[in-house]
Amino acid sequence: MSEDAVTESRLEPTTLVELCRYRASREPDRRMFAFLENGVEESDSLTLAQLDARARAIAARLSGHAPPGARAVLSYPPGLDFVSAFFGCLYAGLIAVPAPPVLRVGVDDRYTRFRAIVNSCRPDLLLSNASRLDRVDALLKDMPTSRRPTSVATDEISETDAYGWNAPHIDPDTVAYLQYTSGTTGPPRGVELTHGNVLNNLSLILANGTRATEDIDRLPPVVSWLPVFHDMGLITGVLQPIYVGYDAALMPPTAFAQHPVNWLRAISDRGAGISSAPSFGYELCLRRVSEQQLRSLDLSGWRIAVVANEPVRAEMIDQFSAMLAPYGFRREAFFPSYGMAESTVMLSGGPVEPEPVIRRFDAVALAKGKVQRAGPEDEARRLVGLGQLHPSMTIAVVDPATGEPCAPDETGEILASGPSIGTAYWNDPEETARTLNATVRGHDGRRFLRTGSLGFLDGGQLFVTCRVADLIVVDGMQHYPYDIEAAAAESHPALREGRCCAVTVEDGRCARLVVLAEIDSRYSVAADAAPDRPSGVRVTVEAGEVEEAIREAVFAAHGLRADDVLLVKAGSLPFTTSGKLQRAHCRSRYRAGAFETV
Repeated sequence: MSEDAVTESRLEPTTLVELCRYRASREPDRRMFAFLENGVEESDSLTLAQLDARARAIAARLSGHAPPGARAVLSYPPGLDFVSAFFGCLYAGLIAVPAPPVLRVGVDDRYTRFRAIVNSCRPDLLLSNASRLDRVDALLKDMPTSRRPTSVATDEISETDAYGWNAPHIDPDTVAYLQYTSGTTGPPRGVELTHGNVLNNLSLILANGTRATEDIDRLPPVVSWLPVFHDMGLITGVLQPIYVGYDAALMPPTAFAQHPVNWLRAISDRGAGISSAPSFGYELCLRRVSEQQLRSLDLSGWRIAVVANEPVRAEMIDQFSAMLAPYGFRREAFFPSYGMAESTVMLSGGPVEPEPVIRRFDAVALAKGKVQRAGPEDEARRLVGLGQLHPSMTIAVVDPATGEPCAPDETGEILASGPSIGTAYWNDPEETARTLNATVRGHDGRRFLRTGSLGFLDGGQLFVTCRVADLIVVDGMQHYPYDIEAAAAESHPALREGRCCAVTVEDGRCARLVVLAEIDSRYSVAADAAPDRPSGVRVTVEAGEVEEAIREAVFAAHGLRADDVLLVKAGSLPFTTSGKLQRAHCRSRYRAGAFETV
């Protein structure tokens, strides 16, 4: 399919409401959305006509409860009710606020995130389906009555209400929804995304990936297990399909997490051409999908495998490609990209290349903040390029302390400017000024987003090395926590893969390197035990042995001394609901002595 044909198949809308109504008018009976409740079997579907009718009915009802511009928090279990309710908010001119599904008060990440979102945006409405609404509403019983939102079960609204709908007065500058950040380095913040921001990013994503669909007559479907309350899941599974014309098969995140092969099987069964995941999704497949499970799969139709997050490991791309090549997966399908909630989702990515861009850089130079291609005999770091920039985007690399532009051969904080960048953080003018309205010398009149990521541009590709807040500096040399954590995790079989954390903690005199490591549940740790001695169904190992293995591995790989090593129970390290390790939270908990050691 040519790029002209793709462009011709859709209107150039000015709002997401125009987009959905146009798509429904063109193909009303098209079953655009399907839901795979157990990750395998289709349990629900939604045609474009049904989506439009449901959205109009929900909008008509919600308009009786709150005026345009009011906030509506959406807390839904996995399924298609969210899709109808999200567009129902837009059709009413309300600001949709996607939030995680929660059912009980607790200290888990989803409840913490849900309460943080509610406390931040102070919603007028709380939306869910009837089976869950009372339990979700009960989570807010401690709020003052004057601040408690009105609860609405959207699945109980009759489609006959659609006849009472009146189109809202909205334009490209109207805020469509608040996309809350993942909370990796601080509390979640609500990014105000306008209809114009979102449509620009949808166009950018299409432009960067068009080449992969140029030679086919009908666009292949999308398969997604990503939570729709996160930026990547909302764009990949809901908005991009409507913008471009993909059919979408959605499944619960738990259906993937419990059985990762479900994701690959759905791609195979539906001939899906596009599917996206953070790096940890591909890593989980490597660890938990067996050769026997792969034998019946055909992944030859998977044309774009979007991978995002920091970092995207070259080794993961090598291993995943090799494991799935016998079943039709092509290495060329990998589409590394970079983005964040503040940029709607994508900042850079593609264009679709013969292969992902992986380059060797001098490791010693990088440790000094310099960018230098590695020679054949040099100690090298293989870094994955996270794509090129769309012409609408501008990137500046600056010193994170001074804001001054870096030289082309220096690493620095990545700043981005373009029409996909959100307008503000909800009710947070100070952070808006600091993060979303930065200025850069030589770019007068432009506002820049401070991404908080270190990196550089090389040969037209964006490379991201580390979060500014996570960078470990010892004796003037820069070290990336991901590398230290990988070395630690591989040092002993009793450690959980991907469940180590490396941070520095100031003690008043110097920065101390601390490694936190989760013990695999198959092992029992004792202060003084004979290694490999069976203890029930578990193996008992000596704590000192594991700690020493970590210290030796970190020193051998990086020349660093681990000043403290803590062995903690499985599940102790905090991760965001999008799977990102919260190193700042780990540092705070370590200082407070809040980790329970094994």
